[in-house]
Amino acid sequence: MTLVLGAAYTLWLVKRVVFGPVASPRVAALQDLNGREYIVMTALALAVLAVGVWPAPLLKVMQPTIQHLVSQALTTKL
Repeated sequence: MTLVLGAAYTLWLVKRVVFGPVASPRVAALQDLNGREYIVMTALALAVLAVGVWPAPLLKVMQPTIQHLVSQALTTKL
């Protein structure tokens, strides 16, 4: 029941926020992204996509630190 209510509230909220009228003149005066911002957003999106498709280089860098953390967590403090 809570899941259904949460989904219904989320849909209602998205309808009001995304598709509703702009209430503030300050928000209505905002402009879209310029070319430089599109380039930065595209680079970040491609980086996220690359890590999602091929995470091996990132995991290889993190592996020694994670192994050390796990070994410390497994040793007893007694």
